Amino acid sequence: MYPYLYNFIQKLILKKSLNSDAGNLLNLINFENIIDIGCGESEVHKYFKIKENQKYFGFELSDYFVNKLKKKYNHNNFYFSKKKIDEIDFEKFDPEKTIILLIGVFHHIDDNTIKAFLSKTKNFKIVSIDAVILPGQNFITKLLFFLDKGNFIRKLSDYKKIINGFDYKVLHNRYLRFPYDHLMCFKNIERAVVDRALRIIDY
Repeated sequence: MYPYLYNFIQKLILKKSLNSDAGNLLNLINFENIIDIGCGESEVHKYFKIKENQKYFGFELSDYFVNKLKKKYNHNNFYFSKKKIDEIDFEKFDPEKTIILLIGVFHHIDDNTIKAFLSKTKNFKIVSIDAVILPGQNFITKLLFFLDKGNFIRKLSDYKKIINGFDYKVLHNRYLRFPYDHLMCFKNIERAVVDRALRIIDY
């Protein structure tokens, strides 16, 4: 029941998918492997078409999503597993040829889990997008934070303390139909390339 409710709420509140910017970015950089942590319905493929020489690894905690994706993408370029972020073996991947996506993940996991993940992935290309607490946010924003299932929506300063060595972009009211702020964090990707991806209009 939860996946259906999740999809309904997403369609209700979103004006633009967070995965659209991730997909636009994937189209602008070179890599062989995508590791999509918390892949959900693997929505990034609406905005990015995987090439023959590329492989996609989706990790998700929901049996429903994992089973659905295995049936939908039943060929050699796609691999789906039910694993937590601390259960993924990153040593199997070449950091020079791999990008890691974490769309709406960090605000669901504690500081120590994030630090452990970052210690294993220092040389990888990484992109994350999460809700962020900023000064002066209004009542609607605070209410949406309260209703979010993530227990670790952080202040900008707290994200920066934990996620060291990254570049940051604050995205105001970009994705939701309501006042809401997100933080994009990225590493080993040129800022100009990220800026270009964010300027692409999705129809």
